Amino acid sequence: IEHGYAQCSIEKFQCKNGQCIASELLCDGRADCRDMSDETFTECSKPEITCPDYAFRCSYGACVDGDATCNGIKDCIDNSDETLSRCTGTLYNATTLCAKNQFKCNNGQCIAESGLCDGIADCTDYSDETFNQCGSLICPQLFFRCHYGACIDGDLKCNGVKNCADGSDEDPKLCRDIASTSDTDTSFFTTTTTTRTPPIITTISAPTSCVVPQQPKNGYWKLHKSLCCTEQYGQPCEHCDVLQGIQLPPGAYLVYKCNPGYRLSGSSDVFCSRSGKWSRIPVCTEIRCEGLESVSTLAECTYENGYISCINSVPPQTRAILSCRPSYNRDTTLFSRSEVTCNKNGTWEPVPMQCIPVCGVQRPDTTPLIVHGTQPKISEFPWHATLYRANNATAPKEFICGATIIHESLLVTAAHCVYDDNTKQLSDPSLYYVKNMYMVCTYFGFEGNYAGDIAILEITEPFTFSSVLVPICLDINNRIILDSGSYGKVAGFGRTALGSSSYILQSITVPYVPFNQCKSSSTVYETEKYITDDKFCAGYTNGSSVCDGDSGGGLVFYKYGLWYLKGIVSVSLGTKNVGGVRICDSYSYSLYTRVSNHLSWIQDIIFKFKAQKPISSC
Repeated sequence: IEHGYAQCSIEKFQCKNGQCIASELLCDGRADCRDMSDETFTECSKPEITCPDYAFRCSYGACVDGDATCNGIKDCIDNSDETLSRCTGTLYNATTLCAKNQFKCNNGQCIAESGLCDGIADCTDYSDETFNQCGSLICPQLFFRCHYGACIDGDLKCNGVKNCADGSDEDPKLCRDIASTSDTDTSFFTTTTTTRTPPIITTISAPTSCVVPQQPKNGYWKLHKSLCCTEQYGQPCEHCDVLQGIQLPPGAYLVYKCNPGYRLSGSSDVFCSRSGKWSRIPVCTEIRCEGLESVSTLAECTYENGYISCINSVPPQTRAILSCRPSYNRDTTLFSRSEVTCNKNGTWEPVPMQCIPVCGVQRPDTTPLIVHGTQPKISEFPWHATLYRANNATAPKEFICGATIIHESLLVTAAHCVYDDNTKQLSDPSLYYVKNMYMVCTYFGFEGNYAGDIAILEITEPFTFSSVLVPICLDINNRIILDSGSYGKVAGFGRTALGSSSYILQSITVPYVPFNQCKSSSTVYETEKYITDDKFCAGYTNGSSVCDGDSGGGLVFYKYGLWYLKGIVSVSLGTKNVGGVRICDSYSYSLYTRVSNHLSWIQDIIFKFKAQKPISSC
């Protein structure tokens, strides 16, 4: 509730805490509001508060009996009627000249120059510790700068004692980890026995003032209270308004806030620099919740009893009912709800449910079932993709490899499909019309015997899954153990028995080959070096095998009612390099990259992609 006159009856003043008092008690030197909001610089410095000739005006603007000064009684709430030079028995001549190493106070008093802007008031009128005197000072490193500009030892900050004249070194906002204590002593300054360290006053060009900025759209700023209430003596003080066009000196401190329904983008504290420029000014942006509708999720949203689209961001109080699109299921591993509301902070509550793709599922009408492969139905391998390459935008695209969909935006393939053995690094992603490519950093191609032959492709536009476009399942818990008798399926557009690449997707069912049998076969071709720790053998030696062009495709196994990716076509044991070109032998076993060896790496990339965190590249 705004305090002032609006909420109370005529001739009543409303305190900030809601209490109503008689208007004649406003700014009379005594706190009649329990929160003392009737005796503040903000209220008592307003133009309508004027003092008669016989009255004394307190430092913060209140009016008290002119005969009450220097009577030993605190008639002003800030005690300014008892801190005059004539009250202390010491009178100063305003025309007196001070020595070169002294500072002349506003009342004529001379103090040591080392006492200027050190946090302790040496002038009886406190004029050595004001923004006018200290606002343009530069404090050395390890020192703390009080709001009005004085410099104190940095170790004195938040030590429970007010070492700045305005107490800004004990500001609860600054010392939020330290319990703030209310000082029952109404005096503004606390006498301390700290060693004085004079501020560094450098010889620099005269500072340039800052013209107050325009009020922000959908918000406002005020001058910081430390500059509004120089002499509040520990009493409550508020930020104040400044007229447009006013120029403020360097060090001036503005505090920005936004109107209800908006949030601040940037720091709320804006300072005037010595070059006459304000630090970065924040903006007020509307508070909205992010859109919930996506390729996986449907959202029926209402706002103020009417329909509103949830494709884009929506205002607070929007209600949404969520459901999963076809080919997606609700993620039951998360504690979430299907009915959510956008709160005033711009977040949905409770946590909205997540929809995850149905993986490893074929259409019911498929018939379970390359060289000597068979032609499958299009829906038998809904996770299979093909990778093409074009050297430029106008060049014809060339078929390179197969790939397997594991996420709306991610596919897995063999690293050798996108690796340049000459430059020893990944090729340019734009050649494949993909956004990014990632490989394990231990992959070195032919020189490294194709160990770690796995790569992940990030596409520009995500897939929308359906009954004929489904990701493969990953065996996260490694529950499927491959052994003799395990049969998997692989699809591709590789070389056929006629020697040319197939224009129609081919598939083949291949058995898992035990390690000893695989190793024994490799001695014939002297290719044992390719059986690295992350490889396993599968296939036949009768000419029915994966071959050139099948590389990167996924070897999938059926278990628990779903298809799982366990291998990626890498190299053949009969592979030969002729003139730098790899030649496939379809009468030898094929080597597959064992996906389980790289699951942690795959999961890390998926997690970082979902969280929009940077993904490291080699």
